[in-house]
Amino acid sequence: MRVAKLYLIGHPVKHSVSPRIYARAFKELGINATYDLIDVDEQGLPAIVAELRGSEDCLGFNVTIPHKVRVKHLLDSVKGPAQVIGAVNTVVRSGEGLAGINTDWIGFRKALKRVAGTATYGRALIIGAGGAGRAAAYGLLDMVDELIIVSRGGVTARSLAKDAVTWGIRRAVGLKASPKTCVWAALRSDLIVNASPVGMVGHEGTPVPKEGLAGGTVVLDMVYNPLETELLRNAREAGCVTIDGLWMLVYQANENLKEWFGAEASIDALREEGLKVLRARTAEQG
Repeated sequence: MRVAKLYLIGHPVKHSVSPRIYARAFKELGINATYDLIDVDEQGLPAIVAELRGSEDCLGFNVTIPHKVRVKHLLDSVKGPAQVIGAVNTVVRSGEGLAGINTDWIGFRKALKRVAGTATYGRALIIGAGGAGRAAAYGLLDMVDELIIVSRGGVTARSLAKDAVTWGIRRAVGLKASPKTCVWAALRSDLIVNASPVGMVGHEGTPVPKEGLAGGTVVLDMVYNPLETELLRNAREAGCVTIDGLWMLVYQANENLKEWFGAEASIDALREEGLKVLRARTAEQG
C-alpha cells in the first residue's frame, strides 16, 4: 500500500510539534501516512513547491511562517475563505492540481470558543498582520464590533484593517506597533490576539507590556513553544483569561485531516500528544 506523504514547509520549522500530533492522528485513524518538516527560505520556496507537485505520493502540505501569503502564487488554485483572507496554510492535491485553503481561521475560532466560550467582543486587538493575523481577523467577523490591528511597520496593519471593513467588521484601524501603542490598544480591548512570532523560542519577549493587561481580558497567543509565553504568563497573573497556541494548532490540524482524508481525530488526544512533546523539551532544557 502506498504511503501518503504530507509535509510542513516554513522557516524555521524545527520547533514544530506537528509531526507528533499527526502521527498520533494517523495511528488513531488507521491512516498509512507520514508527516515531515521542510525548512525552506523565501528563495527556495518555488523549487520546493515544484518538487512536491511532482511527487505522486505527496497528498498535500501545510505552510507556516513566512510563506502563507506568497505560496498562493505558486498553486493552481486558492479556494474558499483563503481567497478572502489572502493567505494559505494548507494545500490539498486534487485532480485540478494543488489547491490552497485556509484552516487557520477555523482553528483560531474553535480555540477561542473552546476556552472563552461563545462570547462576543466590543473591541479586539490583533498583533501582527501576516497570514495568521489575517486569519484571526476573518475568524472574528461575527464576534467583534471593532478591530485594532498593529504590525511592525504599520503598512500591513492598515491594509488588513481596510480589508476587514470590506469583509463586514464595523470599524477597524491599523497602526504601527510600539510598546506605548500596544498598551493603549490593549487596555481598550476585550480580546487580545498575538498573531506575531514575538514570544516564541528564539523571539523571546512580549508584544504587550505588563501595564497593558487588565483582569477579565481574553488573551490568545498563537505561539505554542513555549506553551506559556511571557505574554500569557503576565496575562494570567493579571487575572486575564488565557488561551495558548496549542489549542489553535490541534483544531486546525483536525480540519486538515478532514480535507486530506475525510476523517477527524480526538482533539483531546492531539493536544495530549502536543503537550508530551513540549513537556519533554522543557525537561531537556531544564
